[in-house]
Amino acid sequence: MAKTELTEKAFFDWMRSQQDDGRLSQTEVNGALELLALIEPAELKAILIKVNGWSDDQEMQLSEAGMALLNEFEGFRSKPYRDSVGKPTIGWGTTYYPDGTPVRMSDKPVTRTEAARIKQAVLNQDFSPAVNMMFADEIERGEITQNMFDALISLVYNIGVMGLKASSIYRNIKAGRYAAAADSFLLYNKGRVNGRLKYIEGLAIRRGKERALFLA
Repeated sequence: MAKTELTEKAFFDWMRSQQDDGRLSQTEVNGALELLALIEPAELKAILIKVNGWSDDQEMQLSEAGMALLNEFEGFRSKPYRDSVGKPTIGWGTTYYPDGTPVRMSDKPVTRTEAARIKQAVLNQDFSPAVNMMFADEIERGEITQNMFDALISLVYNIGVMGLKASSIYRNIKAGRYAAAADSFLLYNKGRVNGRLKYIEGLAIRRGKERALFLA
């Protein structure tokens, strides 16, 4: 993928990606703006990577807009609840914690900040790396846009890494059939309830929005 000049917006998106909750305080923003008045975004980024031990962004990351859409789809609940297929879930649609422990209905409530931190950790350690690995060649060739990546992260957060790997979406992307891949999102509108696949309207709506984002 050809490298482009780092914009301030891209710099701040990268800074947010380094935070556990995906957010920056106003103090952090103001401090960064003062430094950006003196040096270029790419240079400041290199300094922060060295000083803080942060990661470079050779891999794609979920954008701020993508995170907002994921939050819209998942919604927030402080107490454990059962999702549309009966799986114990908490926070922003989290079914397991960063250490791999499944959510249980007896788990204590979480705050929005705690839930965001859990979600970000799971995204960073499982879903973002998996999507980057699956489509490394396509990303390297510049064929996966940020909107496509955001749509794929939203999907994989819902159906899991193995679900995406086994999907027609994966096969179509690998074959270069991006329009067909977008249409394939619409197929994943069912969930297994009591051992049987059942059409779920909420999933159908979500898949339609993910398809639109993928094509945007």
